Amino acid sequence: MKKLRQWGASLFRNDKRLLAFCYAVFLAGSLLWPLFGYVEDRVQRALGNVTPMEVSMSDFELTDLEQTGPDSYVSISVDPRMVMKDPPKTVRTVTVRFNFTNMEPGEFCLFYKPREGMEDFDARCRVWAHVEDDGSYTFTLPYGDIYGLRIDPGIYYGLRFDVESITFNEPRSFLSWFTPTRTWALSFLVVPALSAAILKYAAALALRLHSAARREGGK
Repeated sequence: MKKLRQWGASLFRNDKRLLAFCYAVFLAGSLLWPLFGYVEDRVQRALGNVTPMEVSMSDFELTDLEQTGPDSYVSISVDPRMVMKDPPKTVRTVTVRFNFTNMEPGEFCLFYKPREGMEDFDARCRVWAHVEDDGSYTFTLPYGDIYGLRIDPGIYYGLRFDVESITFNEPRSFLSWFTPTRTWALSFLVVPALSAAILKYAAALALRLHSAARREGGK
């Protein structure tokens, strides 16, 4: 215990060492959390709780989207929407293969309802697409049941796209769990440094309070 206290004291006396420690903890968590997710996902799939499912455009109520061909669509406003009629409760990922033919979609996002009885979709319950190497778009949802799902395929009038497939809970490779995302990269730049600053401040505050308590006790 004494050695642990000495190590902690030396850690807080050296800013570079404290920052390195925070980065090490962040990186360790970045490896352990995906590993836990992979194992949990494999267990849930083995139990039949997470099942792959391919859906079609007929499974969605379309708003401001017109069909121009067997699998071709065009937006007729800047806010096209696809609300799923009867979404499954357990959705981990949604993999969308759309071929945008005349422009990039801009914002391509998915809304979900995490609570039963929600009347409208909430901007706080939204995930953005991650573009895969093969050009497909993957949305990764947080853990928990969902009670509604909506895909917004873009933000432009006259956006044209061809639908190849929409797949729920597509199997993922082991390495895909560890692929860095833009959110992770931003967190890597901010979270360890912010954590080090907070820990440094908290340690200094605790030391001042401890010193003040000792002075009061000595009177």
